[in-house]
Amino acid sequence: MSLTEFDEEEFKRVCYEDGVYDKAVEATANLLKEGISQEMISRCIGLPPEEVQKIAEGLSVQA
Repeated sequence: MSLTEFDEEEFKRVCYEDGVYDKAVEATANLLKEGISQEMISRCIGLPPEEVQKIAEGLSVQA
């Protein structure tokens, strides 16, 4: 593995432990509430489109 390659699962684990994932979810929810498109949120926040969709569905259930 070169320095530019990384283990995606390890990266996710470290981000989750550091609270980065929770902050990304919080930011995504806030942006969805402001009417920002799911596609733009996915690109800017870095979450997969499927993850943004799940968060959006969770917000519509809570409303």
